Amino acid sequence: MTVRYPVDHRELSDEDHLIMKVLRLYYEHHLTQAAVAKRLGFSRPKVSRLIAEGHLRGLVKIEIAQPTGDFAPLEIALEDRYGIGEVLISPTGEDGRSTELTVGGSAAACLARVCDMESTLGVSWGTTVRALVEAVPPLAFKCDRVVPLVGSIGRAETVLHSNRACLDLAVKLGVEALNLDAPAIARSASSREELMETPGIEDTLKVAVSCDVAVVGIGGILPTSTIIHAGFFDSEEFLGLADRGAVGDVCFHFLDASGSPCLPGFSERVVGITPEQIRAVPKVIGIATGARKAPGVAAVLKGGYVNHLVCDQELAEALLEIEE
Repeated sequence: MTVRYPVDHRELSDEDHLIMKVLRLYYEHHLTQAAVAKRLGFSRPKVSRLIAEGHLRGLVKIEIAQPTGDFAPLEIALEDRYGIGEVLISPTGEDGRSTELTVGGSAAACLARVCDMESTLGVSWGTTVRALVEAVPPLAFKCDRVVPLVGSIGRAETVLHSNRACLDLAVKLGVEALNLDAPAIARSASSREELMETPGIEDTLKVAVSCDVAVVGIGGILPTSTIIHAGFFDSEEFLGLADRGAVGDVCFHFLDASGSPCLPGFSERVVGITPEQIRAVPKVIGIATGARKAPGVAAVLKGGYVNHLVCDQELAEALLEIEE
């Protein structure tokens, strides 16, 4: 639809009138620049120059609709700030659960775009990953199989485990689900090595590290962290990780503010995909909610662990406020 706005004709020069005619032929009558040039007896470069001059003089304005709830400007700002391929932002809900489900739905739509029938889909763990699984409609998209990226997580609710997320998602999609029969955190690095070489566990992890698409939750050093409820740390010990430089985690690997792994002793006990292997996955979707997770999410972005981010508005705004 063409929207006109008043301009006093007494303020227009002869060249302005000529520019106005070119603009009307081009924008209102939808002639090509070549057709306008032929009609007026000009060269095509002259028509292009007159159109550009019309923009400079304010004789034509191009407006893009901005509906309520349009987060495109914020998404673009985050993509530019952190050098990430795609950011998808959902509204922040009235409570944490509704926000997680909304973000989970957006992440499900993202998966439907990036997966195909030959994709091996890797899945991590946590409340936001669980929300994604619940938001995926039956047969929403196709992939070849679903594989867990980490082992089971102790005393945390079973539905939050990577194995359970994989199984429930695979049932919805009608595809195969692999299982990782191991704890997410081994007692020691040597125990982890033994587990990694166990038949079944070794086979599943080989598939996990070669997956085509991965979806990972992003954690923060917060008193509400599921890692505490899983029994891997008590609350005081976990919050004390901040004093050792940790700001968040991805697949149980703790990162400092620059995005570098900062607790190697703990990472050596993780039965699952490593930080380097996460970076090697072609398409990684990171999902998170809540402004308090901003330091951890920023670290994941700076470290290059994900190339798609799905989050809520409050978290997105907090990410922009973090200093370079």
